[in-house]
Parts: sequence; structure tokens; C-alpha cells
Amino acid sequence: MAAATLENHRQTPPPWAVPLRTGVPTTNQKGVTMRALSDFLWHERDVLETVLHRLETEQALLETGRTRRLPRAAREVDTALEQLSTAELARAAEAAAATQVLGLPATASLLTIAGTAPVPWGDIFLDHRAAMRELLDQIVVLDDGRRATITAVGGVDMGTMAQADAELTDAVIELELDRLSRTAADNRGVPLRQGLLKFLA
Repeated sequence: MAAATLENHRQTPPPWAVPLRTGVPTTNQKGVTMRALSDFLWHERDVLETVLHRLETEQALLETGRTRRLPRAAREVDTALEQLSTAELARAAEAAAATQVLGLPATASLLTIAGTAPVPWGDIFLDHRAAMRELLDQIVVLDDGRRATITAVGGVDMGTMAQADAELTDAVIELELDRLSRTAADNRGVPLRQGLLKFLA
């Protein structure tokens, strides 16, 4: 009898040897993941602010006719848009981690995440969403105007260019070269911008 009891005891693992259930995220895991997403959304808001500022600077140059600085401003806009594309890739990874711990589809929007996230993260995400949507709306308006204006400037015919002053002619030529190289980058960035719009829907 004693031998049987001892054998049963040996077959029963001690409490510390039983593996913990990992399928259900703990409250602490959710909090850490929500904070990581929120911190990155703050970063992306900063990037959006930079994009908006550089678009506004370029627009001001276009409106005041200061063409000498226009090519540099256009390149700074492109650099900021590239930073936004990089931030979007990282944001998608952070959002995927958040949807995983919340039991949501990987493609869930920020609004859906906010509706499922524990307190106080739901309200924080809603604030992020409102601020980012406002910035993105302004960026889309300015960027559309920028493309139309630069295309018009780049499309000046050679006769008109010959009559323009040297500074304007140089700026037009450089802008046209920039426009041609920017087209490919813009085409690559379209899916990323669409992804951000979908995330903030």
C-alpha cells in the first residue's frame, strides 16, 4: 500500500512543474502591448506633423514665387514621406501585436482596437485616431495641390522657359527631374498610405 502511494506521488508533478497556460494573454501582457502601440502612435503623429510642415513650407514657396528654394523643399517633402512609409510598416507590426492579444483580426482598425482595449487605452486610442485623421486630411489636401502645381510647373513648354529668367528656368528643369524620379516613389507609397487610411477609418 505504501509502495503504491509512493508511486502515485512520483507520477504527480509538483505545482511548479506544471506549464502555465499561454493561450490567454494576462492583463499585464495586454497593458504592455497597448502601451507599446500608443507610444508608437505618438511617434507616427510626430512624423505626420513633419510631413505637414514640409508640405506647408513648399506650398508657401509656390505661392510666393520663391522658385530657387523649391527643388530643395520638394526633396524634403519626399524625405518626410519616406519616413512616413517606414513608420507605417512599424506601426502595422505594433497594431498586429495589439490585435493578437485582444483576439481581433490582424486587419482590425484603430477604432475597433479602441472599442476592445481595456481601460484607459480605449479613450487614448480614440484621441490618437482623431488627431491622426485631422493631420492626414490636411496632408492629403496639401499633397494633392502640390502634385497639381508641380506638374503644371514641370510642364512648361520650352518656348516659355526660354523667355523666363535664369533662376526660374533652372528651378523648372530641376523640378521636372525631381517629378520624374518621384513618380516611382509615389506609386510604391500608395498602398502604404491606403493602409493608414484604412487603419484610421
